[in-house]
Amino acid sequence: MPRTPASEARYRALFQRHHEKVYAFFRRRIDAETARDCTAETFVVAWRKVDEIPEAGELRWLYIVARNVLRNAYRSRRRSRIVLGGITDRSDSGETPEMVVVRNEEEREVIEALRQLREKDREILLLSVWEELPRDDVAAILGCNPHAASQRLHRASRRLAAALPKHSSITGGLAPQREEGAT
Repeated sequence: MPRTPASEARYRALFQRHHEKVYAFFRRRIDAETARDCTAETFVVAWRKVDEIPEAGELRWLYIVARNVLRNAYRSRRRSRIVLGGITDRSDSGETPEMVVVRNEEEREVIEALRQLREKDREILLLSVWEELPRDDVAAILGCNPHAASQRLHRASRRLAAALPKHSSITGGLAPQREEGAT
C-alpha cells in the first residue's frame, strides 16, 4: 500500500517519540539482541498500520503490539527463559562502589522474586511499575477493566513482597499507590 507524505511523517514522529520506550519494554524482559529484533518487529507492524493507530493512544497501541511480539518470541524459542538483566539504566550516575553493590543486590533480589511469580503477576508489575503506565493503559493492554487491573496489581504486589527475602529493604515500597481521586 503506497504511503502518503502525512503517513510517513506520522510514522517518523511516532518512532522518534516511542522507540526508546518500546526497546526498554523488551530489554526489561529479554536479552539485548532479541529486544532489538522485537523492537524492530513492533515498528514494522506500526509502519504497516500507521493510519490505524489512534492518535491519543499511540504508546498504548505500541505496547499491545509489543506484548504480542514478545509472546511470539517466547513461543518460537520454546525455552522461554526470561532474562531480566538491565532493569535499571546502567549509565554512570556518580554512585559510590558501595551504592552500586547495594543496588545490584536489590535488583538481584527483585529479579529472583519476579521469577518466582506467575507470568500474569510478573506482567502487570512490569507494566505498572517499570513501564510506569497509568492504570487505564495497563488495563487496555491486558484486556481487562481498570478496576480489575488495580486488583490484579494489588495482589501481584503482595505476592512479590512475600517472595522477597524477609530482610529486604525493598518490601516497604511495594504497596500499590492509590491513583489521584481514587477512594
